[in-house]
Amino acid sequence: MKGKASKSVFHAIIRIIAEWEKESHTLDYLLHRELDRIALDARDRARITDRVMNWGRWRGTARYLLDQRLKQGLDSIPPKMRRMLEECVSRLICEERVPLPVIVSEAVEEIKQGFGQTLGKMANAVLRRIAENRYDFPDADKEPLLHLSYSTSHPLWLVERWLKRWGFERTKAQLDWNNNRPVIWLRWNSLRGSFAEAPLRLQKAEIDFDEAEDYPGFFRLKSRYYPKAAELVDRGDFSVQDPSASLAVQLLNPRAGMKILDLCAAPGGKTTLMAQRSGDGAEITAVDSSAERLKMLEKALQLQGIHSVRTIVEDGTKFTRKELFDAVLVDAPCSGLGVLNRRADLRWRRQLDDFEELVPLQRKLLRNAANLVKPGGVLVYSTCTIEPEENGDVVHQFLAENTDFLLDQPPEAISEPLLFNKGKIQTHSPRDGIDGIYAAKMIRKL
Repeated sequence: MKGKASKSVFHAIIRIIAEWEKESHTLDYLLHRELDRIALDARDRARITDRVMNWGRWRGTARYLLDQRLKQGLDSIPPKMRRMLEECVSRLICEERVPLPVIVSEAVEEIKQGFGQTLGKMANAVLRRIAENRYDFPDADKEPLLHLSYSTSHPLWLVERWLKRWGFERTKAQLDWNNNRPVIWLRWNSLRGSFAEAPLRLQKAEIDFDEAEDYPGFFRLKSRYYPKAAELVDRGDFSVQDPSASLAVQLLNPRAGMKILDLCAAPGGKTTLMAQRSGDGAEITAVDSSAERLKMLEKALQLQGIHSVRTIVEDGTKFTRKELFDAVLVDAPCSGLGVLNRRADLRWRRQLDDFEELVPLQRKLLRNAANLVKPGGVLVYSTCTIEPEENGDVVHQFLAENTDFLLDQPPEAISEPLLFNKGKIQTHSPRDGIDGIYAAKMIRKL
């Protein structure tokens, strides 16, 4: 039975990889679609999740190592066999529990069954050589770009970009961070009780955690496998959210009685946090162009017992109202290059020319949002990227064109390392231990 389950896990993983190559969906979406189709226990589903995400992170290095050792190159073998080899090599790179010879044997057996003894023997020789740690990456001193790209599994254009901006050491730190298994953070629903009650709920559920001193109500889980944590989330007591998401909300400072507009609201993590931090006493309008994604927010509102939010399906660049708001949040669509640790496959989907579409959209959203802020009101712009074109450059151009807005000082509760210049936040994940985000707070003059 164990062998049958192991085969089911392997073939599910290969199907997901094949679908990712053929479709434009995210790896996370395809993973959940596959898990909804198959009947496996929780541990096997966890294995599929872990191995799929590891492949997403390490496919670049896996392809490089395989291409080196296949005489006629990686494209000379059948696509399905290539996927099997890539998945196996990604396991060899990062597997911590299963012995490497066992990983090789499992993959070789599947390849023999699917493609015959000859290709099976070739796969065995190639994989065993890689398993012996015979990695031949370009020299770090002579060819730093190629070394970092191939050894950390990131596209050349992205590594080159960061090397020019940061130099070798900081770039390597960021690349290594992106390849870490992401930490799971839970955010307490403060409508269910005081912050002091949250750790008691986690302890009762036998969940090991660390409290985040700088981020009240956020808890870092010490393991990825806590079935009871899912139950707490399903009940609406907690949400899964990285503490970095709270920084834009801290800048906006939601309070009871405020009229707040969340212009790019779905899937709603910041929306629900604003509602909770205001004691469900603010009047929040949540706008998004995607009806499907807004349904996720509406489900969260119901689960968490939030009544102060109304949702509207509309393009944020065109949304207008006669009424003006006390505060507007623009959590803009962006490249997501600050969250590559969580979105394993995004590094392979993004292209350099994506900025040509994203930046004009971000500017349009911010310009439209400005028209909806009352005099003396707050405008917060945030992203989950670490790229200056999408962050400071957008804000600087906006301020140059809209002289009735000024940058404002952030609250004292935000720690000093996160701040740069007046009213702006930029996290550095290897230093701060959270996702890479940017946020700026502006005030409209009276």
